[in-house]
Amino acid sequence: MKIKNQQIFYFILLIWMTVPVHAQSRYNNIPPGLYQKANTAKSVDYMSQDEKDVVLYMNLARINGKWFVKNIIEKHSDFTQNEQKSYVKSLISDLKKTKKLTPLSPLEGLTKAARYHAKDMGRTGKTSHRSSDGTDSFKRIRRFNNGNYQGENCQYGYNDPLLIVLDLLIDDGVPSLGHRRNILNPGFKYTGVAIEPHKKYEFNCVQDFSDSDK
Repeated sequence: MKIKNQQIFYFILLIWMTVPVHAQSRYNNIPPGLYQKANTAKSVDYMSQDEKDVVLYMNLARINGKWFVKNIIEKHSDFTQNEQKSYVKSLISDLKKTKKLTPLSPLEGLTKAARYHAKDMGRTGKTSHRSSDGTDSFKRIRRFNNGNYQGENCQYGYNDPLLIVLDLLIDDGVPSLGHRRNILNPGFKYTGVAIEPHKKYEFNCVQDFSDSDK
């Protein structure tokens, strides 16, 4: 009986050790109910785990902005201290007013659109919402999704899901705060995420958004 219990212990330990370190530390402080609501991409097979986590962190901000401020922003001052204080301050203000937005659901078509652009930018080393062939983002997205209302975020330099989302939410140096507005936009219901290598910045992440799953 002792041997059997020991075998079970090592089996559980092995499973625990196969979970990424960042997942062990970051998921643990998320209340189970909030985690379940935000983790809408958990079962899809067309995203990597990091891409699924980008969806998770965007949804945490949408569902409970106050929780996000207290448990994410305030605990990652090592990142936010390098950003302009005015942008961080305005994000905190926006998030404290953000609650109960519909969680973004993953959509394969939008992920294909995001993947196409992330690979294109990565291969060419460009940083743009316009494809290397000159196609604008809305026309490109509509090749994969026919929503009436669409948007796109592009982030360069990170492959860590949390840092990607924090960078886009803070939107340092972007007066329009367009990336933040996309993530917190109540009109968007669906998203696609792709993280790919980038010729110049090592990594790039594209997030495409839509109001429709058509």
